Amino acid sequence: MIRGLYTAASGMLLGLRQQDVTAANISNASTVGYKAEQSAQTAFGSVLATHKEASEGPGPAGAAHDRVIGRVGTGTYIATVRTDLSQGAERETAEPLDVMLRGDGFFTVRTRYGATHYTRDGHFRRDERNQLVRRDGSLVLDSETRPIIVDTEHVRIKGDGSIFRFVEEEATNPDGSRSTILKEEPIARLGVVNVDAADLLPAGESCYAVPPSATVTPVDFTDSGSSVLQGALEEANVNMGQTATRMFSLSRTFEASQRVFSTINESLERAVRDVGRV
Repeated sequence: MIRGLYTAASGMLLGLRQQDVTAANISNASTVGYKAEQSAQTAFGSVLATHKEASEGPGPAGAAHDRVIGRVGTGTYIATVRTDLSQGAERETAEPLDVMLRGDGFFTVRTRYGATHYTRDGHFRRDERNQLVRRDGSLVLDSETRPIIVDTEHVRIKGDGSIFRFVEEEATNPDGSRSTILKEEPIARLGVVNVDAADLLPAGESCYAVPPSATVTPVDFTDSGSSVLQGALEEANVNMGQTATRMFSLSRTFEASQRVFSTINESLERAVRDVGRV
């Protein structure tokens, strides 16, 4: 019965953790570039239950050894929480500094504390120093991990992340008259990299950190099928219908574990009370 109490308790703790993950997905359903999290549960590792018995034969007095009785299982727990990297919906903004990624990849940014993070949120702007930044002030880095200076919003961002600004130039027409034409001048190339989902550590604001052992590789826009789209943003990949249904299901499961826990607890109290009377 005690084992059942622990099993029910583990079910309640599991339900609370799963509800936390699902609630985070719901609260970020309108966050640009947010990637939903998914939890995976597993049973507690098999634990050997042993009984200590006196040893027979020669040896020091009182020597004992453990005899295996069986295995103890005490419920389930969340083994991993992983990030779902599926593509979010596309939303056009027509803003020249808004960009989104189609396919794999993350933009590289540097926080005000000097840490390198990765994000799918391409809602960029210029700060007072003409540096390309995110809404939280973190610097957007180029393919050489350097800050990007953009002194105008009249820019073109190509599919491989290359940024060009339009420069006015005087030209002579065939009839001898003068006119102004726009030419593209390269500025930088967005730093877009691939990171394995298992290495992503949520760092807030739709950003992720990675451990030192993680493999970070530049995206090959030629063969990967990924591309950068200007004037659009990627919405969160949270399916509200499925997520709300999951939250309801988790709530019912938690209530069931709670009832089991209460029933076992009441049974134990009744057993202790009745035994005391006898």
